[in-house]
Amino acid sequence: MQDGRWMRWALSAAVVFCVVGCKRTQQQGAITLLHTNDMHSQYIPMAATWVDTKPRPLIGGAVALEEQIRRIRQHRPASLLLDAGDILTGTPLSKIAVNGAKGGGFVEMMNLMGYDVMTIGNHEFDEGQENLRRLIELADFDVLSANLLVNGKLLAPLGEKIYQVGNLKVGVVGLILSDLADVTAVKNLAGVEVLDPVRTAQNAINRLDRKTDLIVLLSHQGYEQDLQLAQQIRGADVIIGGHSHTRLPKPVKENGVLIVQTGSKTTSLGVLTCSVAGDSIADYDYELISTWVDQVREPSKLLTERVELYRRQIDDEYGKTIGTLLTDWVRTDYAESNLGNFVTDAIRDQARSDFAVINGGGIRKDLPAGPITKLDINEILPFSNYLVTFECTGKDLLTLIKTNARAAALEKHSVLQVSGIDYSFRKISADDVAILSANVGANPIDPQAVYRGATVDFVLFGQSQRYFGFEPQKHSEIGILLADAVIERILQQTEIRSFIEGRMQRR
Repeated sequence: MQDGRWMRWALSAAVVFCVVGCKRTQQQGAITLLHTNDMHSQYIPMAATWVDTKPRPLIGGAVALEEQIRRIRQHRPASLLLDAGDILTGTPLSKIAVNGAKGGGFVEMMNLMGYDVMTIGNHEFDEGQENLRRLIELADFDVLSANLLVNGKLLAPLGEKIYQVGNLKVGVVGLILSDLADVTAVKNLAGVEVLDPVRTAQNAINRLDRKTDLIVLLSHQGYEQDLQLAQQIRGADVIIGGHSHTRLPKPVKENGVLIVQTGSKTTSLGVLTCSVAGDSIADYDYELISTWVDQVREPSKLLTERVELYRRQIDDEYGKTIGTLLTDWVRTDYAESNLGNFVTDAIRDQARSDFAVINGGGIRKDLPAGPITKLDINEILPFSNYLVTFECTGKDLLTLIKTNARAAALEKHSVLQVSGIDYSFRKISADDVAILSANVGANPIDPQAVYRGATVDFVLFGQSQRYFGFEPQKHSEIGILLADAVIERILQQTEIRSFIEGRMQRR
């Protein structure tokens, strides 16, 4: 080959190689990632129940969170504000519609706080898919979810996006948990498909790597799943997590990836400042800032006005005292709770059933003795769950009881709280239990008899195999919200005493 032709060929080959394989010129600089997760519409402060003083200090809420965000941004303008999902369900603000979108008031507050991007959490489905689409339309920030499809198309406007922050290009990828169907009412998941988070993340990383200086996975799948994700991917720098409400005081480094998460309910703001060089994080500094209300010095006027508007509206509708609680209501995950007893008794009374059950994870808040308001009940039971009844044989009921006892013994997931039945069990091996006694009312369960049970639609439709160990064939809807059934029972009794009664005994 002549020298001139060889040089032209070599130059052409080099150009082609660079187009398909070369990364952009690497930049150096610093960026601050401010992040939250699982805010659950906590727009007002709440008592810090873990602080042993009286009165307990107040923490959280939109105003306190916004001031911390503003303080950081004043000193670190090269920043990106991200949320890892679950902005809905937790306070009655999620029930108030703005432009047809329930929970829109909290999106308005996020707009005022200046969020840049969020990913979708499972609780964004609690008011249905159409409501979620309307929430996305209200947002002045980007909503990303790369592995969430409806009828074969992305539900979110985008799966990933590149942000120019200072002189750095930051790629952000949104991800939702693969087992979405296990934590979301089946009625809200028509046409929904969740792609494998690991494969989706790696494909996105491969697309973004040549164009960016930093890659962030904005993940709503839980801390343990984020650890597994970090172990199985290459090329990402940071995972900002949510779903498990894990409060990480400092980043966890796994396979070269920094994993962060802030807890929940606006009580903390994560601040990760990264020095970027050579397409990686050369150094970093992290602070997890608690949003104490007594540290608020210059509250946002616009945000304060918006918060007070909704506070007055909610107080008018939910603030009236409906009863008096004489004993603290306390939840437990793997055993009987006095709060679970009261809730399931209300279900059984309303349904006129032989027994009633509810997933303990659906009970979201403890309550100290004192006045009970409608607001309290809607925060304890924030989901739009309706009562349903079903029939089962005694044999099936014994299967339900054993499934629940195994969940308690193995701590697989929060157990069903129960009413109308009582049982005792013993753990007999690493993965099994023996039922020692089982009764409906005062009588031992007859395997041949047919019993009428009651629960909520979330459990019966889509979760019955997990919680019951079988799927009831005969069922009907009552058309009454769980929270309304509990409120009605409180109004009837006015003074409430709730105790542990030995409904689920481990021997």
